[in-house]
Amino acid sequence: MSRSSKKKSRSPELPAEDPRPSVELAGMGVRLMCAVYDALLIIALNAVVGAILIGIATPDEASARHQATVLSGDFRRLVLFPVMVLTTWLFYGYFWRKQGQTLGMQTWRIRVIRPDGSLLGWADSFGRCAAAMILPAVCGLTAYVLYRSPGLFIISLLFGFAGNYLWAFLHGRGVAWHDMLSRTVVIRVPSETGPKKDSPD
Repeated sequence: MSRSSKKKSRSPELPAEDPRPSVELAGMGVRLMCAVYDALLIIALNAVVGAILIGIATPDEASARHQATVLSGDFRRLVLFPVMVLTTWLFYGYFWRKQGQTLGMQTWRIRVIRPDGSLLGWADSFGRCAAAMILPAVCGLTAYVLYRSPGLFIISLLFGFAGNYLWAFLHGRGVAWHDMLSRTVVIRVPSETGPKKDSPD
């Protein structure tokens, strides 16, 4: 067989196609709307948890007389606040592990995943929450140490949360501060637009 016939018998080598579908990162606007939506749910959940803890900590005598009592500062700092933080982390961890979406993220069709496309585990979820709390905690504690004002403490916390997302604009790739630290990404979930099944006659 001649060399020319050998060349003709060879099948052309096609470039390998990338099996991974292209993804679109979620924009900051929709992410902020989801954060507000989830924040309302978390406030309601923590209100229920706080009411249960306050009821447990209220003395029996005051409870029997239906009297309100002021709980100690140690109880608020050492019990109430840590439990509310843990409740918030469990909220996010449960939904992120289950399907990568909180209730707010389901509404606006976005999802948080690892760079390889897999869902987050408990360690990933807690790490992401911790990364999101670094900047707000620094801002809030700095304001409280300097001014001893609870109001400024809360305002500084909000500025810290906004700073997480401001990083996305400075970074230029739409990746927030806590995305980068936790090595996670937030993507848009495409709507299901597949062909409709024909109805039976």
